Amino acid sequence: MPFPYTKCCFCDYKTDIKCNLIRHQNAKHKDEIFENNNYLQHVQNVTPKVQNVTPKVQNVTPKVQNVTLCVLSCSKCNKIYKTTRHLYNHEKICNKVDSLTCPRCMISFSNRHHKSRHIKADKCKARSIIHARTPNIQNITNNNNITNNTQNVQTMNNYNNIIVNNFGSERIDHISNKEIMKILQSGTNTVPLYIKKKHFDKNFPENNNIKYSNDNKCQVMEDNCWQEKDIGLLSTNLMKDNTEVLLMYCDNNEIQLLNEINDIEKYEHIRNKLFIVYNKSDNQRYNDVLAKIKELIKNSALEFETL
Repeated sequence: MPFPYTKCCFCDYKTDIKCNLIRHQNAKHKDEIFENNNYLQHVQNVTPKVQNVTPKVQNVTPKVQNVTLCVLSCSKCNKIYKTTRHLYNHEKICNKVDSLTCPRCMISFSNRHHKSRHIKADKCKARSIIHARTPNIQNITNNNNITNNTQNVQTMNNYNNIIVNNFGSERIDHISNKEIMKILQSGTNTVPLYIKKKHFDKNFPENNNIKYSNDNKCQVMEDNCWQEKDIGLLSTNLMKDNTEVLLMYCDNNEIQLLNEINDIEKYEHIRNKLFIVYNKSDNQRYNDVLAKIKELIKNSALEFETL
């Protein structure tokens, strides 16, 4: 079977041999071949239509409700707790200073070890809480929802902002043994002098929880608020409670007192004097002591007006 003819695309030349066709075209149609190649090489740069489809992303901001959280913070030292029960238990024993401050001299330390070593040395002198730094101040500045505390970012050395101890919860660590010894030898002034040191010491305003108003009425700090009391009833309670405290001091420190006084009869006289007042065995002495306590309360109002 004969090979089929192949025709030149530029003229009528035909051949059944492929190499002859190529030779013919190179010899006779060189220019046409060049132009045709340029045409074929001219390719249109067609960019496929690509849709720049941006996925539909909704900038959805979650609905955050400004919920006012109830921050459980101690009203005395600003310490924060997670439960009401823990807060309540803490406030019953809170001394109004932070955990790194010596509760006696109010010096603050950088860590618990330094504080513990300082307290064990037992050489510091008692100072008022007005000298302490504001406890846990970061809880005040970082929590805007703390009731009352955000408005009370105060320094402790402001007398008007001092937190006064409740009646019956006064500090007595500032009353040294030497001072008690001197008070015990003061005759009928023993109990009034002790009450004055305990409740009316200007250097310890956190203990000033008794204020005389007028008409034989007093204001006493109880349950963190001032409550009105009759001066007669208050004086009676003060005499009874503090006479009992001094009697217990004599019993618990009998050896020390005997060594200090060096006179057993004098020691017995001091103790009997307190016992007579406590039991009302001598009405005249009892009334004299009671009158001195009332006068002390009334005079305290004039003293604190000058602060």
